[in-house]
Amino acid sequence: MNFTPELQFEGADFRGRVRSLSDDDQANLLNLYQHPELPGQRPLDPASEAAQEHIARMIELSVQMAATQRGMMWALEINGEFQGMVSVFDWQPSQLRATLRVDGLAALTLAQRASALTVCMDFLSEKYHMRNFAYQWIVGQDQALLDTLAGIGFEPCATLRDGWKLIADNGEKTYVDVIQLHRVADLQTGGE
Repeated sequence: MNFTPELQFEGADFRGRVRSLSDDDQANLLNLYQHPELPGQRPLDPASEAAQEHIARMIELSVQMAATQRGMMWALEINGEFQGMVSVFDWQPSQLRATLRVDGLAALTLAQRASALTVCMDFLSEKYHMRNFAYQWIVGQDQALLDTLAGIGFEPCATLRDGWKLIADNGEKTYVDVIQLHRVADLQTGGE
C-alpha cells in the first residue's frame, strides 16, 4: 500500500511532481547528499557502506513514517529529472501540525521549491485536515529562501538563539540562530 501519493505541479517554465521514494532512488539520494544545503552538514561518502545503508534505511522509513502519520518523504522531480526531496517531519496528528523541509540540488530554483511545498501542504490540508505548518531556516542558508517562504504564507514566529551547532574540521564548535517560520492554512479554501 502506498501512503505517499504522487502530486503534480507546474510553473511558467517547468512541470514538476513529488512521488514516494523507491529503492531506485538510492543513487539520486546519495548524489543529493553530496551537496548539503544546511550549514555545517557534511556530505555523505557515496562509496562508504554506512552511507549506502543510511540511504536504504531512509527509503524504508519513508514508508513506515507515512503509514503511521509520523512523516512523509517525497522525491522531487522537475521536467522528469530528480532534483531533491520534500520532507514532512515532527508530524503531530493530534495538533494537525508538521514541519517541512526541501533538500535540493543546485538546479532546483526557489520558485520550484515553493511550488513543491505548496502542493504538499495542500495535500496534507485536504487529506489530513492539517492546518499548522512550520519551516526552519538556519543562518547561513540562502537568504532568498526567506523571501520565497514569505511568498507562500510563512511568517517568522521565533528565533532559536544559537540553536544550530557547527563543528569545524579542527573540532571547534560555533553556534548559529535558527529562524522558525509558521504558516496557518485556512481549511475552508485549502490555502493560506
